[in-house]
Amino acid sequence: MSKFILPSIVLVTLLWTFAWPSHAKYTELFKQQVIPLDITVTQPVLAADVLIDEGVELIVVGVDEQQQRTLLILKLDPETGQYLTHESVTIDPKVFAYDVGDPDHTGLQSIYFLSKHLVTRYIPTHMSHPSRMLEEEQVSSLYLVNIADVFIHQNFIQDINDDGLNDLVLQSFESLNLWLSDCCGLRHPQKLPIDSRIEMEEDRVSFYENELFFEDMNFDGKSDLIIVEQGALNVFLQQSDMQFSIEPTLIPLAQTIHGLNWWDMKGPNGRGLNQSDLEHRTVKEITDLNGDGIPDLAVQFTQSSGVLDKNIEFEFYFGQKQQQKLKYSEEANTSVEWDETLSGLAFVDLEGDGIQEVFVSSFDIGISQIIGALLSGGIDQDVLLFAMDENGEYQEKPLVSQEVEMTFSLSQGATGEPLIKVVDINGDSVKDILFSDGDSAIRVLFATPDDKKPYARRSLRQKMTMPQNASSIDSVDLNKDGKSDLVIHYGQLDAEELHKQIVVLLAK
Repeated sequence: MSKFILPSIVLVTLLWTFAWPSHAKYTELFKQQVIPLDITVTQPVLAADVLIDEGVELIVVGVDEQQQRTLLILKLDPETGQYLTHESVTIDPKVFAYDVGDPDHTGLQSIYFLSKHLVTRYIPTHMSHPSRMLEEEQVSSLYLVNIADVFIHQNFIQDINDDGLNDLVLQSFESLNLWLSDCCGLRHPQKLPIDSRIEMEEDRVSFYENELFFEDMNFDGKSDLIIVEQGALNVFLQQSDMQFSIEPTLIPLAQTIHGLNWWDMKGPNGRGLNQSDLEHRTVKEITDLNGDGIPDLAVQFTQSSGVLDKNIEFEFYFGQKQQQKLKYSEEANTSVEWDETLSGLAFVDLEGDGIQEVFVSSFDIGISQIIGALLSGGIDQDVLLFAMDENGEYQEKPLVSQEVEMTFSLSQGATGEPLIKVVDINGDSVKDILFSDGDSAIRVLFATPDDKKPYARRSLRQKMTMPQNASSIDSVDLNKDGKSDLVIHYGQLDAEELHKQIVVLLAK
């Protein structure tokens, strides 16, 4: 169910490499369907193929007038092309999270629900049999919740051992708990000695999940489970029986590299680290950056001499295969630096050559900039694109640099982001650029692979009401015609009357 969706900073960069005409006429690029609902939508809409019917279903979560938590399943009517409510599922007060698994051998997905000690699965109606909830597994985790105040999407269903079957992954206090599926429909529990992260203060103790990475770290073609600690990677190798080794294999790193951000760490006195004299490196990503098939490390390096005097850059440590073992050097192989504070690290392979370009945003966090942001409701930042040269180093000068603005509401404590995606709108197997034009239109810049330039000179736009925060809009081929469609919901920054509807845009 993974989709190729570029982060906002990536696509803003791309958009500004072209000139957008302000006088473009409106064009009907999508068939628009406004779907009124009986609930107030509280979560981003998920697209998932959970029914045997044609098309992809929509999973909508919200609350009714009595504040009862509800999950709606909308299905596509192939005759009219309209989405209709298939079923309304009332959420038990004990349930606090849901997730959608990967497609099985039939191509269908399942909806799972998580409560304190139980994972259940939604079984759709079939012929004369009504829908029901099937108890999947008795579980244990950090979430000792008897009655839940929230109902959120949480990633606890994953195929972590590459066998095409959905597994359960939940962090507990003194272990990471796994329930690994087999081909016969059974699940095999396994506990890995991975403690939850603990923060202790004078009047409370907090427990947090660890960040997990999955990469092949011993060159056997199997994904391994990785936890980052100071100066080392703890690698739980996947074995031939598709379970993971109990004892981790340690891959040394420089002692200055950590698995936690500096603000998550405490000093000996139990307080946050001293920001007046701070140097800190944190692993942000483990992935192949230079296209050699070996996992590399992306590390954020922070230097600080005060709260408003920070320098952040990104370092990259390339993995080396030595006698069938993975090693990393003490010093970074290359880095991305700028004269302002960097954030928002993201990667994308623009040319399809296996080499990742780096996208970051930069901003100045001085006093004058903070005051200006508070007054205007927005902050200017530069979006930068860096490419790797033939020597395997990221170039000092970015390919693209463009100023953009991120908006926020101080009164509501919420930020707004534009819609920016790279998806195939016209079904030619080449991705187009899609973005919002303020809050009243949506634009598409079509790819032109047969021309000298990769994209058309002019974008086309369609008039419609766009949400203020459009970053969570889902993009998927809903009617399976080879074209990407959009599912739009409205949030707290939008007019209240929009909260009881969603909008489906089917590409023409």
